[in-house]
Amino acid sequence: MNLNSETGPIDITSVSQSLSSVSSKIVTIVLVICVSSSATVLTLTYGLEFSAFLKKVASKFDVYCPEITILDGKATIKEKQPYFVELPKDLNLTVVIDTREDPKPDPLSYIKENTTGLALLKNSLIVKNRDEMSKIKLENFPDLTINSQTLSEGLTNYQSTILLFLAIAFVVYFGMSKIMQTLIAAMAIYLVTRQLSIPYSFGKGFKLATFVLVPATVVDLILKSFNILTGSQLYIYLACYAGTMFWLVKDLITDFNHQNWHTES
Repeated sequence: MNLNSETGPIDITSVSQSLSSVSSKIVTIVLVICVSSSATVLTLTYGLEFSAFLKKVASKFDVYCPEITILDGKATIKEKQPYFVELPKDLNLTVVIDTREDPKPDPLSYIKENTTGLALLKNSLIVKNRDEMSKIKLENFPDLTINSQTLSEGLTNYQSTILLFLAIAFVVYFGMSKIMQTLIAAMAIYLVTRQLSIPYSFGKGFKLATFVLVPATVVDLILKSFNILTGSQLYIYLACYAGTMFWLVKDLITDFNHQNWHTES
């Protein structure tokens, strides 16, 4: 906006106009930082929790399942078969193990009763999901013994790999969601300014919308890092995002009105 003083006109650029005028390189950096920081925090918080959950499940394996040995693509157990894994009924999951050469009755008949089920046979693992059944051949498996100890050791050895996959998944998720969020916000800003006859391009709107992400992302990172208000974090993020966008758009409109007023006067 332009103000007049005794010494001449003073050019004061509004916050919205300043953010809209930054280079595309800076906008890209800001977007990358928002995506990567959100992905990092979620990986360190939920990723470690997920890893601990898997270790807890592994420690309980011996309670529910017998030791399973896979050798030369063939599975064996020492317990009497068919062996039914006792799981909580609310899981609605049937798991049966029958690695005999010619099991009678057919183990698949047991998993047909539920919508989901697993049947470990001598040469394959049958997975049922609703009305579909898929067969995984054990010949592709390495020789291994499955029990609580080996599962816990495997999770310990591959914990960094699990966290890496989670980090990649979170980067992809936040990359897509934040870019889409920015595009929608940029379109909204463009339509509002066009309705008010403000000369403001979609490109500038995208730059401004990118910076709208910053306060909401920072607040969200703080809440997640310190596990504050876990049940309300999404609502706080959206409120912060909407508030920032409203303030910047209002600043943009105010700046345009001031410029018009000074031009006319």
